[in-house]
Amino acid sequence: MNRKEITYHGIPASPGISIGHAYLYTRNQIKINAEVISDGEVEKELDEFKKAIEFSVKELNKIYALSKERIGEKKSQIFDAQLEILNDKYFLESVIKRIINEKRTAGYVFDDEISKLGKILLAADDEYMKERFSDINDVKNRVIRNMKREKLVSKVEENSIIIAHELTPADTILFSKRKVQGYITDVGGITSHAAIISRALRVPAVVGMKVVSQSITSGELIIIDGYEGIVIQHPKNDTIEKYVAKLEDYKRYEQKLFEVIELPSETVDGKKIELTANIEFDEEIDFVTTYAHCGVGLYRTEHLFIEKGDFPSEKEQIEEYSHIANVTHPNSVTIRTYDIGGDKLLPSSQKEQNPFLGWRGIRICLDRIEIFKEQLRAILISSTKKNVKIMFPMISSLEEIKDARKILKDVKKELSEAKIPFDKHIPVGMMVEVPSAVLLAEELAKEVDFFSIGTNDLIQYMLAVDRGNELISSLYREFHPAVLRAINKIISAAHKNEIKVSVCGEMASNPLASAVLIGLGVDELSVSPNIFPKIKQIIRTVNFKEIKAFSKELLALHTEQEIKMKLNLFYKEKIGI
Repeated sequence: MNRKEITYHGIPASPGISIGHAYLYTRNQIKINAEVISDGEVEKELDEFKKAIEFSVKELNKIYALSKERIGEKKSQIFDAQLEILNDKYFLESVIKRIINEKRTAGYVFDDEISKLGKILLAADDEYMKERFSDINDVKNRVIRNMKREKLVSKVEENSIIIAHELTPADTILFSKRKVQGYITDVGGITSHAAIISRALRVPAVVGMKVVSQSITSGELIIIDGYEGIVIQHPKNDTIEKYVAKLEDYKRYEQKLFEVIELPSETVDGKKIELTANIEFDEEIDFVTTYAHCGVGLYRTEHLFIEKGDFPSEKEQIEEYSHIANVTHPNSVTIRTYDIGGDKLLPSSQKEQNPFLGWRGIRICLDRIEIFKEQLRAILISSTKKNVKIMFPMISSLEEIKDARKILKDVKKELSEAKIPFDKHIPVGMMVEVPSAVLLAEELAKEVDFFSIGTNDLIQYMLAVDRGNELISSLYREFHPAVLRAINKIISAAHKNEIKVSVCGEMASNPLASAVLIGLGVDELSVSPNIFPKIKQIIRTVNFKEIKAFSKELLALHTEQEIKMKLNLFYKEKIGI
């Protein structure tokens, strides 16, 4: 029977392409017995509850061990967080007291108590916190299922593409044992743990597909494209052939790109462009140390806060920063101080009407000086190999950079008095990502050792476009004339004051934009590890004198359309990769 080919669109959460048979995973609906129990049944209910908790802890420990083996300890910390709930004596005692006092079933009381935690997360404005609701739900379902002695259905055919309304981190890890070829879910975003784990496992994933689990059944042949966020049901033969060819092209292309990794990062006419990586997780660090052997142009520290749910201790930070400094040496690593707020988690329950214009970045650090000093101490103590740089985010005035440097000076003095070694000449830089910093670029350049342009925020602030708002996403334009002229002004101010300038925002990882940035005079491009080989190849393909003259022509144009047309033509004729 010829069935109509149907294409579904979702959010690309993990890159890759797979062609295979679907497995529709549906979790059994758990029914809660809310009846009142007799005095004689209380002891039995308590015993079943305690056994269910013990068994759930054993299950999670096994999954945690498997997860650490598959994706590393850091990304497996969600299971540690779930275990903390089940080992929380205060929480468990409150459940036990309610069972005794209210004479209600353990399932009812446990469901009610843990649902209170879930409601708090669900009510949060922050998307990351909302994603954690499913983690709480997973703990609840696991314990209640074990009270009922029901088995977890996780056995699927090898090489299947999993389709589900929602997947928990445990589901994603357990299914990985069956050589799963892809994950597709109705709900979730790129920050969901299932998405994070998929990327760590290098398995394609498309999420946020709304009702796809109601449209595809087990056994159907489907295609998942994690690059474009596409799922194709009932693909025709020519579509399958197209994707087979596309998959082979990707493999050949990636192999070809990796051949340039060890080659010098310089243009055909000998202009050296430093190419570094933006990193956050262990797997990205492995790329830098094992394959690229490059420096780190942006090391994000806010993930330490997000994973912990609070600011990490000084000891934890020293361990983290020392590790990245040691494994990167002799190459340098630029550690950015906490850039929390905006689209990231805030260190308080305070709600802001416009978080992008609110309490974020350096503003939080200057308000929470002890926490800021703690981080600066940790960075300095980790700098003994003299390959560490400090970078401050969201600087909007001279006062802010001067205040930040004064606090840094105080910390250096404290460490010197305590005879704790550190790099006394550690380079200090700042992110240029707000319009005021662009206009004050010459004055700010006198206060720091380097600039790093954060194009993501710079574009949204310059164009007044919320990059996360799908209603106006088309207005977020990297090649807007104002954006290119702002970047040119920043670079000119930096070089006039004899400091270097890098770009660590998404523009540096955009093959089309990277060539223009080189032409405008950027000294360093800090890019995502997955695009590193491609950008290296572009650097080695362009002629600096040519791209410099061409970029100057682009600055004279008045519309993004003109710029993109001219740029696409240049890219096709001169770069063509």
